[in-house]
Amino acid sequence: MSEPNDALQRRKPRKADDPDPELERIAGQLALAISSVGSTSFGDSLAAMLEGMSGYTSTVVAAFSEGAKPVRLHSDLSPDDEKTTLRPYFDGTYLLDPWYNMANSQIEDGVYRLSDNVPDGFRKSEYYLTYYDSTGLIDECGIFVRLSKQISLVTMLGIRASDEGALRRGQLKQLRALFPAIRELMYRQWSSLSTISGNSNDNLQSICGARGLVGREIEVTGYLLRGYSNKMIGRELGISHETVKVYRKRINRKLGTRSTREIYSMFFRKSF
Repeated sequence: MSEPNDALQRRKPRKADDPDPELERIAGQLALAISSVGSTSFGDSLAAMLEGMSGYTSTVVAAFSEGAKPVRLHSDLSPDDEKTTLRPYFDGTYLLDPWYNMANSQIEDGVYRLSDNVPDGFRKSEYYLTYYDSTGLIDECGIFVRLSKQISLVTMLGIRASDEGALRRGQLKQLRALFPAIRELMYRQWSSLSTISGNSNDNLQSICGARGLVGREIEVTGYLLRGYSNKMIGRELGISHETVKVYRKRINRKLGTRSTREIYSMFFRKSF
């Protein structure tokens, strides 16, 4: 039996559930990023969205292509941090960067945490001490988007120890959930970047070779500089860690060095 018309008129319409404030905020930042595609403000809009939803406090976007120096696409670092970290990085120390090496290994598109993808001795490496420890960075998140067979776009989100409390619970989960939209935005903004001009002769093999190292010596040196322990190098190369020690002695003798730190300084001092 249907209700009388006057009863229907007296009934108040049901109020829709209030929207989730967090979802509203993310949607607003996403809308702003979409509207800024193709403009010079896109990098700032993308950084604001990613940092706002994750709690990371710095954003650097670079294009990587094996055999060429990376291209800086965006950074919201301070002028001092640009000078002390990014300038040396793009001048040559990117060769030791886990993100650069992951990009060149044809890793799948997605969101990765740095601490889950570094060798066992990374936090003791000279690269880490120079670019993380000395600047207060404690971790990074990398967002990988392969633009073409040759080029990968990598967005590096950083967090300092002083800002650690800003990290949101489940930040990687949120970034991964939104990744299809992030990838599409980056495609649309940088799709014209079909090549990275200017090949680079700077690679660990040529740098080591110029100093008289050969074969396994070059391989061991590369792993050492990236923070691999003797045991981990042995596993990677299929040799014992004792054999790695023999190579290390030979490398130091040829280079006239006494430590990996001195090798790092010899190879990359031009970057400072």
